[in-house]
Amino acid sequence: MRSNPASRLCATLSILLVIVFCSPLLAADGRFFVKFGAGASVPTLKNLNEELKLQKRDKVGPGYGLGVSLGRTFFEERWSLELHFLAAFYPAFDYENTYEAGFTAKLRHLASFAVVRHNFMSDSERIRPTLGAGIGYGQTNLISGGGKLGALEGLVTGRIDVSIRSNLDLALECSYYAGLQTKEFRDPFLENVDTDMVQNSAGKALEDTFRSLDVRVGFTIWLKPITQ
Repeated sequence: MRSNPASRLCATLSILLVIVFCSPLLAADGRFFVKFGAGASVPTLKNLNEELKLQKRDKVGPGYGLGVSLGRTFFEERWSLELHFLAAFYPAFDYENTYEAGFTAKLRHLASFAVVRHNFMSDSERIRPTLGAGIGYGQTNLISGGGKLGALEGLVTGRIDVSIRSNLDLALECSYYAGLQTKEFRDPFLENVDTDMVQNSAGKALEDTFRSLDVRVGFTIWLKPITQ
C-alpha cells in the first residue's frame, strides 16, 4: 500500500511538536493548555458550486464547526505551539447529472494542523490577543464512505482569550484555512461502480480546492504550570 506524502508530513510535524512539548529546554516558562470551541463554518468550493449551478441547485451553504487544540507556551509565554483538530459539517444537497445516477451529499470536512502562534502582550492582564499560522492535512467527504478529497492545507488564525478565572479563558477565534492542492473527489459510490471518481456534467473528474472561514467561541483551559 502506497504511503500518502501529505499524511507522512503531518505525522512528522506531529512528532516534532510532541518532542518540543516535552523539551526540558522550554520547561522553565511554559504552560500546557487545552482549547475547544464551536461555531459557524462558511465553505468555498468553486468547482463544486459551479457544477451545482449547472444542475440548477443552490451552492454549498454555511454549516457548523468544532475545534480542539492541545498546546504549550514558551519564551515567557510570547509564543505557543499547538496541535489543532477541526471538524465541520454542512447542509445536505442532491447531486445528479448525466454521468452520476444521483446521491444525497452530506458534506463534511476533517483536518489537523501544526500551528505556531504569537501571543501579544496587552496592557490588560485579562485579555490575550494572538495570531497564528499552521500547515496540516484536510479531507473533504461528499458522502460517508465515498467522494473523498484530501490535500495539504494552510491555516491563519486570530484569537482573543478573555480571562474568567486563573486557569480558564473565554476564547473567541476566527480562522481561515485553504487547500494548497487541487484534487479530485474520488472513491466509488454504490450508484456508480464503473469509476472511482465523482464526475461533473462534462463527464470529467470533479476537482476542487477546499477553503473555509470559521468563527468559533469556546474556552481555553490552562493546565498546571511546568516547574523546573
